[in-house]
Amino acid sequence: MSNKPGWKIELVSTDDEGCQFYLDHYKNHLAFGSTYDREIDFTNDDWLSRIKNPLVKTFVVVRPHEKRVLSATSLIGPLPNPDPLSNPLQVSTEMRDGGDQHHNHNHGNAQVSPLSFQISGVYTMPEARGQGFAKELIKTASEQAISSAKAQHKQLSLSVVVYASNSAAISFYKSCGFVVDERGPRSSFNPHKNSSSEELVMHYYHYHELPHT
Repeated sequence: MSNKPGWKIELVSTDDEGCQFYLDHYKNHLAFGSTYDREIDFTNDDWLSRIKNPLVKTFVVVRPHEKRVLSATSLIGPLPNPDPLSNPLQVSTEMRDGGDQHHNHNHGNAQVSPLSFQISGVYTMPEARGQGFAKELIKTASEQAISSAKAQHKQLSLSVVVYASNSAAISFYKSCGFVVDERGPRSSFNPHKNSSSEELVMHYYHYHELPHT
């Protein structure tokens, strides 16, 4: 994990100390971004169900002396279906709770599927923007996904979904090694806003194939 003067990147742990940190410093400062309309009604148990989800790893940039969260992102996976999702956190919760409607069953298929991960997005406090925190977080999350794929001797599928109208986000992820899916925009319905929006899927491509063993 990156550790530089004045700040460092941490993986939020799922023990009692990590859960309390998540409630005190993440929920109260970095939540309520683009998903405000849904998360405003979350209880502490709702928030803790995220951090305790074994499919979710949340990375944060903090100032060590005050434990203040400056930026955060979550890596979700491995997911059963390589198709990127508008709300991977919701699907990972359903998987944890035993739902299988999103599973991609390939019994009898000799082709090995890639290990699929998705980045939920990255959010940085307004006063901390422009300092490279978001890029460091994406690098850390990407390295975690790559390490997992290598450990299982599988290819990696790592993606992120952004609004097609968010040119700043598209440019940012391109600078982090992602490319826009050649299929272009897709329409996605948000039941919490009761509206549809155009999304773009972006795939991580700075990844070398594993050597044959």
